[in-house]
Amino acid sequence: MGMLLFTIIAIPVLCFILGVLFNYEIRKIYARSQYRLGPLLSMHSELRDFLGSSRILQPLYDVLKLMFKETIIPRSARKSLFISSPIISLILAVLSSYFISYGGLSLFADNPLSIIFITYILIGVSLFWVLGGLASSSPWSVIGSRREAELMLVIEVSLLSSIFSSAIISNSLSIGGIMSFQLKYYPIILLNPFAALVFIISVLGKLHFNPFEISEADVEIVSGPYTEYSGKLLAVILSSKYILTSVLTGLFVNLFISGGLILPPSNPYNQLINFIVFILECFIVTFIVSIVHSIAPRFRIDQAISWSIKYLWPLSAFSIIFSIIIRSILGVT
Repeated sequence: MGMLLFTIIAIPVLCFILGVLFNYEIRKIYARSQYRLGPLLSMHSELRDFLGSSRILQPLYDVLKLMFKETIIPRSARKSLFISSPIISLILAVLSSYFISYGGLSLFADNPLSIIFITYILIGVSLFWVLGGLASSSPWSVIGSRREAELMLVIEVSLLSSIFSSAIISNSLSIGGIMSFQLKYYPIILLNPFAALVFIISVLGKLHFNPFEISEADVEIVSGPYTEYSGKLLAVILSSKYILTSVLTGLFVNLFISGGLILPPSNPYNQLINFIVFILECFIVTFIVSIVHSIAPRFRIDQAISWSIKYLWPLSAFSIIFSIIIRSILGVT
């Protein structure tokens, strides 16, 4: 019982820490591509002795400083929905972290329907971001939420198709089963690179990175759905984003790069090696996402939808067909 409780607490904390590191990497690469230094540490002197002075901690401090700021709720907002939406999004993001296998260590990755569960949960995270923006009654938030809802219609279809492409090849709806398949055969990124490409593009849309940084276009609509959020509620939103970043990155590693499993997880030494490999693979995936985010121009919402329907959806459909062909060639039953 004690070990289970420790795991329940440790996994979201690990996801949050990884999300902080991944967001620092993304911000740093994005800044360097524009010949800027990237995030510099701006921290109250009282916290320096406790947290240190590494620039890597700036995303963490962004959350901590918001926790001590006033939370302002607009008079015209639907108060209960405005407050509950970010909290529910964070809860769902935390739940999704339990389905990721961290180098073979997980809580629910071996569940026979773990793929089904995590896809519904990931949709819920974005859905409550939309509802929170609509509940604020701000015109900027409403526009951002509308863009987010429209983007969800095209991005979620592609994300689901790439996830189920892996499930089709491995003949398993379990993340653990998909990883076991890759240990027996080959990483799915080699068997179906089209599905991996669709997943990476979908992650860009899910996390609002270029070319899909549409719902948070700060030069147009301030911060989109989050414009009216401040203080603790904004800290909750940032936390859910950090966790979602690590979850999506980890899910890609699980589904397409064997989840970091290079040794049988039969002893603690092998498990530690697998965990380190998993973390390194996550950093590599984050690097790829960062490069695309840095060099790609931002779509307008109509361009994003049109491009997705013309190119991303056909590629998604092809990835599913390709998975069926590869599965028949391998003779997976």
